[in-house]
Amino acid sequence: MEQYLVDDLLVPKERIQRLLGPACCGDTSTDVSSVPSRANIISLLRSLITNPNIKYGDPIIIFFSGHGSRYPLSDDDDDPDFDEELNDERSQKFVEALCPVDRNTIDSSGAFIPDITDRELNTILAQIARTKGNRITFILDCCRAGSVTRTLSPGVRTIPPLERASLKDMLLAAEEALRDLPGYRSIIAEDWVPDMDSHVILAACLGNEIARGRRIRKMGVDVWGGVFTNLLVKTLRSGVLGGEATYADLINALPPLHFQTPNVAGRHKDTRLWYQV
Repeated sequence: MEQYLVDDLLVPKERIQRLLGPACCGDTSTDVSSVPSRANIISLLRSLITNPNIKYGDPIIIFFSGHGSRYPLSDDDDDPDFDEELNDERSQKFVEALCPVDRNTIDSSGAFIPDITDRELNTILAQIARTKGNRITFILDCCRAGSVTRTLSPGVRTIPPLERASLKDMLLAAEEALRDLPGYRSIIAEDWVPDMDSHVILAACLGNEIARGRRIRKMGVDVWGGVFTNLLVKTLRSGVLGGEATYADLINALPPLHFQTPNVAGRHKDTRLWYQV
């Protein structure tokens, strides 16, 4: 994705901020500020709210390629049938999450580090839109169906959720971090709904599907790359999209996959793509 932005759209490299796992592109950096830890991901996203180099109305692309998971919402936090509940798709409501590289490790205060809830991400995106406008594209090459498999298979971009306590920790950690934001609405409210006006999401698969990865050679190193990202870039480079192409047109132009269904969401999904004036 970065190569496409730089080589095809001529985005200056200094306008791209990266957090890379140690296995990505043969990266051997020991700089802890550049890894996709929970703290670094949240800090980088929040920095966009006040970044002086981003003017109101500038297009912003946020790209995540990695693992996702999801947690069932239950009125009983001590439900002994949690594992069975994870595999019951009927009438379940879920909190979806992205998995940072340091999930389930212990931070400096002795607490386990949780995943990043979609509610926290949505709130931050709404804040970015408040100061920078809603030309935000959020590309997710991961899946959130953490209940689909309890065993991580090669090429599958989902991992099981952490223990039940971490769902509460995840929501409360986000609540504490976000409560001082202008116009903040509690993410633990029973009637919480996402703000879908602030951004457009391009997602690798539907909520109950699995996003796939495959081994590709990049910069002389074999790495795992997302099938969705590969098809997305190929389609953008193919010339099949006209000058008025929308986000929905882009998703519809992707070659069909029998194992995952790329999709688009957001109130502005029928607007022109981010690189068009």
